[in-house]
Amino acid sequence: MGEKMGLKVHDQIEDSLDDEVGLCLRKLHANQTWTAVKIELFEQLMTLTKRGRYLRFTGDYRDYHLERKGQSCLYDVPLNQRGTLKKFRGKRIRLICEGAWDQYAGRFFLAKVVRMEPKSPII
Repeated sequence: MGEKMGLKVHDQIEDSLDDEVGLCLRKLHANQTWTAVKIELFEQLMTLTKRGRYLRFTGDYRDYHLERKGQSCLYDVPLNQRGTLKKFRGKRIRLICEGAWDQYAGRFFLAKVVRMEPKSPII
């Protein structure tokens, strides 16, 4: 059998975008514990992603390599991507873990195309 298609953990790109969502994510990550301030920042993040029309979907954290609520990265989506993210083939996206929906592997994720162009062609 060939190599499994899809996103690879080593293809994650640090989310350093300075848009509203990126700035909110940085503030969220600056707080190490889930205080009232961090909860408020997470709620603000959810408002921004809803307003920004991020795609919300469920998936297995092992497929997207994000486990923690508020964790994010950028991905250049491969041309052979399957599943929910196939609509983003050949594009760079921001991917955010919204949190767990079951106690095992299920998570809610948010995704949206970002303007930063890939450095090389995506294969």
